[in-house]
Amino acid sequence: MDKFLLLLLLLGVFPFVLFQGVVPATLCKVCTIFKKGICLHGEGNCTAEEGPGCRTSDMFFFNVKDGWLYNHTQLDCYDKCRAWNLLRGHFKVSSFCCKGRDFCNMYRGRSLHWKNH
Repeated sequence: MDKFLLLLLLLGVFPFVLFQGVVPATLCKVCTIFKKGICLHGEGNCTAEEGPGCRTSDMFFFNVKDGWLYNHTQLDCYDKCRAWNLLRGHFKVSSFCCKGRDFCNMYRGRSLHWKNH
């Protein structure tokens, strides 16, 4: 009887020990050119297994008359993802990261805040 109770205890505890610390994968949207809520080029999905997750990168170009103008967004997975800004001459990139919710990178960035002209 003692062996039977020990076996039940091990079977009940084993899954928790085996899978402890496993982070669920996050599905991310992939798109090379994402504008006005639509993927125009390079559409797909990727899976962020353990790294920081889904990345959203907004691309801007500088115009002397109007200042920084939003051009498009890129969506992908990235293992070393972190929020950052890059400025190179007349080109600027603002990058954001998210994880824990599938396709969380589709709902970030400038691309959803556009106006019809």
